[in-house]
Amino acid sequence: MNNPKKRVLFLSPSLSKGGAETQMLKIAKFLKANDYEVMIISLKPINEFDTDFTKMGIRVEYLKSWFGQPARNWMQLKKLIRDFRPEHVVAFMFIAILFARMLKLSLDFKLISSIRTSVINRKWYLPYKLSIGMDDALVFNSQASKDNFERLKLAKKGGLVIHNAISIPDLSSISCRPRAVFTWICVAHFRWNKDYVTLFEAIALLKPGAFRLEIIGELNEETWPHRMILDLGIQNYVRILGFKQNASEYLKAADAFVLSSHYEGMPNAILEAMAHGKPVVVTAIDCNKEFIDAAKCGMLSEPLNARSLADQMKKMMDMTPTGRYMLGQNGKKYIESHFSEQQILNQWMELIVNT
Repeated sequence: MNNPKKRVLFLSPSLSKGGAETQMLKIAKFLKANDYEVMIISLKPINEFDTDFTKMGIRVEYLKSWFGQPARNWMQLKKLIRDFRPEHVVAFMFIAILFARMLKLSLDFKLISSIRTSVINRKWYLPYKLSIGMDDALVFNSQASKDNFERLKLAKKGGLVIHNAISIPDLSSISCRPRAVFTWICVAHFRWNKDYVTLFEAIALLKPGAFRLEIIGELNEETWPHRMILDLGIQNYVRILGFKQNASEYLKAADAFVLSSHYEGMPNAILEAMAHGKPVVVTAIDCNKEFIDAAKCGMLSEPLNARSLADQMKKMMDMTPTGRYMLGQNGKKYIESHFSEQQILNQWMELIVNT
C-alpha cells in the first residue's frame, strides 16, 4: 500500500503580487515538486499572478469578500481545512497568522507562522500579543525582524530566520564600461510605503545631469505620479514603464538601483538587484541596513529625506564604473551565500519535516 502524500496548506491574506506572496508560491511549488500535496487558501478573492496553478497541481481556493458575510466565510474556511486535513499550515503575514491561530483551537495541525516585517500594524497588535505561543514554529525573514519582535516581547525566543529565496541570474554579458547616460532603476509598485514622493523630489534636486530613472511597477490607477513629475519638471529624467514580466533585462541594463521606501519587510526588489550585481542606494530602515551593511554593496539614505537620498545618489554616480562594479559584486556574492533559492527552499523543507 502506498504511503499518503504529506499535506501542507498555505494561508495568505491574498494573492497580491507582493514579495511575501512571491516567496510563498516559491515554497509551495518546491514542496509540490518534492511530492507534497499542497493547497493555498487566499482570505480575499484577489489573484494578481499570471499563473496556471492547476497545471502545477496546486489547489488554490479564494474566499469571497468578508463584507456582510464573515460567518459564512469563516465556516467555509474551516470546511476547506477540515476536508484537506493538512499536517502543517504555513501562515504568511499577520492576518493569516491570527486566522490560523484561531483555527488551531478546533482543528488539528502544526502551525508554522511566517513574519515578513520588523514592525506590526497597530490594529493587529492586541490579538497578536494575546495569542503568542500558539505557533509550533515561528519564522522571520530577517534578523532585524526577529530581534525587534523578541525585544518587544511579541515572540518567544527560539524563532528561526529563513531569508527570502532569490534566483541568481546569468551575468556573463555584464560590463562595467561607462555610458553616456547614467541609468537608475527602481522596481516597486506605487504603494504608500515605497515613498515615490521622496524619490521624485530627489531627482529634481539632482537635475540637470546626464542620468535617468526607469521605474518598473504598477501604477494601481494612481494619477498623481505623472502630475508630480510634470510639476517638478523632471519628465525628461523619469520613465514609468509599468509592470514588466522581464524585469531582469532592465536590471541588467541599469547602472544602479534605488528605492526610497520608508517601510519594508524584506524587499525582494533590492535582493534581486543585488543578485544582478547592481550597486544600490536605499533607505536606512531596519531590514535594509541589515544586509546592505553586511554585504557592503551600496549606500543608505535617511528615510523621508529627499536631500539625503539625492546626496547618496550623487555619490554613486560620481564613483568610477569599476568602483560601482565592485560594490555590485559584493552584493551578488552576499546573495549567493545567504539567499540562494536552493539553500533557502531546503531550509523550509527541513523546518516542515522537523516540526
